[in-house]
Amino acid sequence: MNLLKNKKKLIFVVLVFVYLLLSFIVAFSAFSIDDEILNGTPRDLGINYQEIKIETENSYISSWWIPADSETTIILLHGLRGQKADPEILKKIELFHNNGLSLIAIDFRNHGSSGEGDFTFGIDEVNDVYATIDYFHKNEGINSYGLWGFSYGATTALLFGLEFEKQIDEIELIGIFAESPYLDLLEVFTDQVAYRTPLNNTMANLLKPGTIFLTNLIYDFDFNSIKNTFGTNREIDSPTRVISCFNDEIVPISQSKEISEILGFNSYYEEFEECNGHGYVQKSDPERYKNILQDLFK
Repeated sequence: MNLLKNKKKLIFVVLVFVYLLLSFIVAFSAFSIDDEILNGTPRDLGINYQEIKIETENSYISSWWIPADSETTIILLHGLRGQKADPEILKKIELFHNNGLSLIAIDFRNHGSSGEGDFTFGIDEVNDVYATIDYFHKNEGINSYGLWGFSYGATTALLFGLEFEKQIDEIELIGIFAESPYLDLLEVFTDQVAYRTPLNNTMANLLKPGTIFLTNLIYDFDFNSIKNTFGTNREIDSPTRVISCFNDEIVPISQSKEISEILGFNSYYEEFEECNGHGYVQKSDPERYKNILQDLFK
């Protein structure tokens, strides 16, 4: 009898250990960032630029400044584990530059050539955007900005837009282009577990309580914070386009669509049906993509 009880206890302990281990893997993978710095620059495209280090309270932001003869400057915000030197960001730089717009591309904290800082999937990263705008307003006299963001950058851009008041030191935010923003981080990461491992969706969803617990314990971060921030019944003031890819395997289109609905009448949702995956919106229909950008940032 005692042997049977001990065996049951052992099985229980092993199951708990495996559950916590798998939950930790989900949490760890969410916060894991590649420290490789890519070598690409706008000069590879024949575009001149200045590399500017923006000092923040406890760190710094690495940025590229690409001036043009335009009243508005677009700030480009890369995706999670990305950086301004990503080939896709360089393509966006070329696209905007060819349309005669001034550009600022930044590396978020903990990414690329920027310094370290709290990693919160967009919550605190809005301060990187504030720091960038503050620097270029004071040093280059720029008053009019637009934001383009992808995934992590898109969510950050929208969170910034919700906080932004139309007249802050005479700053104008003319529009936000948000490609594939996420709303429910936990769903995104547990879906990836099911997508990339032998676990099915049911098993992956069972890991959610453990992932929330360990993320709070180890990283002092609440996976529900993004969703809660969007759910505060605040509408966005700036003209906004939320773009999603029909076959996005990372961020479900339902999340991007729900965000657009939450943001109110200034937000317009666009879905690219022929798109083949996360980050492939422009490739799926370049002309439509360019037209949306030109209409928003005209």
